[in-house]
Order: sequence, then C-alpha cells, then structure tokens
Amino acid sequence: MMKKQGVLIYTPEDAARNRWFIEQLCQYAEPEGLSLRLVLSDEADIRQTFTPEDAFVINRSRIYKYSSYADGILHLPCFNSPAVTDITNEKYTTYAIMHGEHGIPMAKTQQVHRNEPLPETDYPVVAKPADGHGGTGVAWIENEAELMQYAEDFRRLHPEPTCPFLIQEPVVTGWDVRVYVLGGEIYAAVLRTSDRDFRSNFSLGGHAEPFKPDKEMRRLVMQVQKVLPLDFAGVDILRHPDGGYLLGEIEDAVGCRMLYALTDRNPAKDYIRYISEKLHISE
Repeated sequence: MMKKQGVLIYTPEDAARNRWFIEQLCQYAEPEGLSLRLVLSDEADIRQTFTPEDAFVINRSRIYKYSSYADGILHLPCFNSPAVTDITNEKYTTYAIMHGEHGIPMAKTQQVHRNEPLPETDYPVVAKPADGHGGTGVAWIENEAELMQYAEDFRRLHPEPTCPFLIQEPVVTGWDVRVYVLGGEIYAAVLRTSDRDFRSNFSLGGHAEPFKPDKEMRRLVMQVQKVLPLDFAGVDILRHPDGGYLLGEIEDAVGCRMLYALTDRNPAKDYIRYISEKLHISE
C-alpha cells in the first residue's frame, strides 16, 4: 500500500529540543500507512517546503505562513488548522476573539505597541510578550515605575516596530491546569502549581500532577473547541481571585513532556492515529 507522505514542520530550535518526540511521530506513522518528512522552518523558502508527493501537513513551528500556503494554495489538510496557528500564537488576538467576540472569560488584557504611551491601570499587573511561550518574558509588575522599566527593556530586546507586549490583570498565582485536547475531546489534564514563582510552568520548576477537570472546566474547554476546533492543542485554565475559571492561553504546538512523565498516555501514537483516521475519512 502506498503511504501518504506528510510534512512535519519545526523550527530548528524546537526540533533540537524535541528530537525524541519527532522520532516517535515518525515511528508511529509507518503502521498507520503514513510517512513523515521533517522540514525545518528556515531550510527553504515556502514554495520549496512542499513537494507534489505531500498529502498533509503537521505544523509544529507555530508559523502561520506554512499552514496558510499549504491549505490555501496547495489544499493540503493541516494539523492544526491555519486558523488555530494564526489565532493562538498571538495572545491578544486570542483575547480579542475568544473574550471580545465570544464572551469566553479571560483576564482583562491590554496591548501596548512600541510608540504608544503606557495605559492607565491598577496594580499589580502581569506583563508579557504578545507572542511568548513557556513563561519567557513574563513579569510581575507592582507599580508604574516597574512597568516603565519593563517597557524600556522590552523595546530594547524587541526592536521590531510591530512587536507589542501585553498587560493583564492578575489571577490566582502559581496555579493553572493544562487541558490537552485531541480531536475535539479532552485527552488528559495536568495541574501545575508553584510555591516559589507566580508562574506555574513545569519548565520553570513548577510542580505538576495529573488532574481530572470538573464540569465547569470541561464546559469552558468545549466553549473554546466550539469557536476554534483543535486537532491537538493545550488549553490553559486559570482561576479568578473572586472564583471561577478563566481561559489563559491556547498552545498550538503543545508540549507533551508532562504527559509522558505523569500519565500512561502516548500522545505521539494517538495523534498520528487521529490524523490517519481524519485523512482516510476525507478520501
């Protein structure tokens, strides 16, 4: 049987960090009648990324142009979809669509562009890059002087005129739940906590443990799924200081280390099987 060839796209940095997971994806593709060809996002211009033999795309680079070109020009199925990659990798776009257009509860967020004055706000606040991941560049801000310093440092480190940062109202610190969604259903969930940092990221030394989402949390995740169908992604849930849950972020190229470390799940195998089923259904 002829295997369906897919393009697996990573940035060079992420490919180096995720070599084992890439190998797992490729390994499990074979028995499903698929093959994967790894492409690094800076290897070639976009037209040279794909070949006539390619039948689908797994884009884990977080770069929208690859999914957009594959879907819009070549009409190839993309996992996740171009819409997911476009929206979720810009935090303010996520906020504007999920909260502003669809009323999904999120922490109040303001976006600050390079030449804009700092907005008036109550303190404390959390400042973060609009396109950040893994807690990098996130800071707890107690007053206007600290926010001015953050803005100055951010603009020095990010000289691009279109690179903004965000200011968010604080939530319950050191606590969040990452809910993994596979094929539109809740696949697993992990509670992340920290007693030494307001960020609960596992990569920053936070504690993680398996977690069973309650009814309210499951409802929030399904609200997200209804607005933006997810093939395989992470939905981060926060707690409001006054009670109730908030959507934090949606992770397009969600990491799986916590699942392998804490559960008996096999996300590489299950993701590939899901993709195979989707491709065969569409035939």
